[in-house]
Amino acid sequence: MSSNVMLELSMNQMLSWVRRLSVEQKLVLWRALSRDLDQAIDRCFRQALREIRTANQQYTEEEVMADVAQAVAEVRAARRVASSS
Repeated sequence: MSSNVMLELSMNQMLSWVRRLSVEQKLVLWRALSRDLDQAIDRCFRQALREIRTANQQYTEEEVMADVAQAVAEVRAARRVASSS
């Protein structure tokens, strides 16, 4: 027989409750939350990649690499000027 209880707690109340858990219980909670967080981060990252690819699909890889090379050269030149001053 199982029963479910629904509690509405503030974030401070939840943190206070979690702090009272044993180390072993905290590890179980951490592992469960870590998996959830990893999945959420993975979803956000994949969505960001899709949006970047869609927004930049009109540019070839050669154009992008040329822009990157130019930006790197500009930054290096600025650093050389700054370090010689």
